[in-house]
Amino acid sequence: MNPFRSIHWYTSLLWALVVKPKYKPGEFWEGRHSKRHDFWTVGRRSFSEKDNEEWYRRLADDLTADFQATGLELSALSVLEIGAGTGYWTKLLRRLGVQRYIGVEIAQSAVDWLRVQNPDCQFELHDASKSLPQGPFDLVVMLHVDEHIHGENFLSCQRNIKAAMGPKGVFYTTFRTEPTLSGVTYVEYHTQEDFAKVWPREWISRVPQPNNGDAMLKISAGGGSG
Repeated sequence: MNPFRSIHWYTSLLWALVVKPKYKPGEFWEGRHSKRHDFWTVGRRSFSEKDNEEWYRRLADDLTADFQATGLELSALSVLEIGAGTGYWTKLLRRLGVQRYIGVEIAQSAVDWLRVQNPDCQFELHDASKSLPQGPFDLVVMLHVDEHIHGENFLSCQRNIKAAMGPKGVFYTTFRTEPTLSGVTYVEYHTQEDFAKVWPREWISRVPQPNNGDAMLKISAGGGSG
């Protein structure tokens, strides 16, 4: 990380830890996306761009491996991404053959930018705890987004995803393997137990991590163990 960005990050973190400003998701993410569209917006701010790229790549490789192991024919599936961010996962899904894709974002500035960068994809403005595009969707992807949806809103989001999925739909999400407290107001971690408040336990399974990406859950009526 360059020195200026390092100073900026530590100053911002100290302010967030001490002041603990009220987290208003729409305003928070509009503020970030209106300034820039890179890993400084959506990744780990303590990482350099190169380190963030590596962090994302490991998760992408694990996700791709599980798509292949599960036998998903991505070109035939309708796909919803929650928290499309800067389009990293949009581009991956398109490279893997996805044809029918909708990405949602809570920030209008993100939606506007994504539409320009990915003109062959559809993007919509949604707070996932309140609404989602009409399904049914065969595949739902939400990576490093759950921790930014808090309390009852997290449960509402999960219920909305469940309602939007088709009968054979599959949902991939990152999660925390152990209960973890966050020192900043915009992060609230969720464990498998939190997801099980909405989803039947037999639907939830752990995704293998052959590339040491962050922990993921796969949730579907097909079930699994984990």
